[in-house]
Amino acid sequence: MVARTSTSERIAIQLHAIECAVADLPEIVEEWDELPDGERASLSLDWDHLMGSYLILLERYCAGGEMSEEQSRRYNALRASLRAALPLIERLNFYRPSISLE
Repeated sequence: MVARTSTSERIAIQLHAIECAVADLPEIVEEWDELPDGERASLSLDWDHLMGSYLILLERYCAGGEMSEEQSRRYNALRASLRAALPLIERLNFYRPSISLE
């Protein structure tokens, strides 16, 4: 039997994944020119998935009132981190977050 993941657990997983990806951006920028093409493509695809799937879902959970107070706080902090990271995101030519970062 497959165990179902609760909405709260999904939110926690998605928040953590994006938080880690944003934290890794400065190091990725430093190493970008030396990375093999395949690794660059992999990093870009991973980022696309996080921004195009996880971040969109988090926005829906937030708008729908499905986040705990702590999750909402982390989500707002994440949006601020993404806003601050926009120059790095653009330098890497990564998919720009499609949600409001304000």
